[in-house]
Amino acid sequence: KQTNKTMSCASDPETPYHQESSSPSNPGPQRRSRLFFGVCDMRAATVALDVLNICFTAIVAVVLSTLFLIQGGPFAWRNIFQALGAGIVAASISGLGLWGAMNWHLMALQGAIAGFSIVLIWRLFMMDWVDILVTMLLLYPHVMLSIEMKNGVLTEETYAKEEYLSEGGRDFVEMAHQYIGSPVNSLSSPTNANANADNNYNNNNANNNNANH
Repeated sequence: KQTNKTMSCASDPETPYHQESSSPSNPGPQRRSRLFFGVCDMRAATVALDVLNICFTAIVAVVLSTLFLIQGGPFAWRNIFQALGAGIVAASISGLGLWGAMNWHLMALQGAIAGFSIVLIWRLFMMDWVDILVTMLLLYPHVMLSIEMKNGVLTEETYAKEEYLSEGGRDFVEMAHQYIGSPVNSLSSPTNANANADNNYNNNNANNNNANH
């Protein structure tokens, strides 16, 4: 019964996170897959890091291209094309890994691993230590996820049991959903927004009347 409850919590988005039996110190006796530094399972780590890498790469490419364009000079367009090209390559690799993780496609994950490996070799050759660490951080969950998928440990059928996100990570996700959902709901429901404005106006009038009395 406890196992069925845990599995239903993982698949039911309306079930509060704190009702699950997993914890950072005890991820669950039924789990077989590895965790990404005790924070989440390898699939969740792959998806999260690929999304972050795509967003960060796009921002950096745009900023660098804008700076090169403003500075001008004889090599401005060459630098712009290099920045955009590097951004497209990095984002494409993460996009392939993201698609592979979301769709349980082993070949796509292996393609992303090959791409990140080439990038890592190039950055080792260039001695870019920060970029080397970032690439290794991106490469690690992709490799582990592909191994666990190939061995049948982490698959679409077993993910209900293997899925894991630490309590701190769940609290952060809930805070983000609440923060993002509040303005979205008010914008998507102008009737509710107008009703709230009317209520605030009436409350202010009532307070003013009470003050006058």
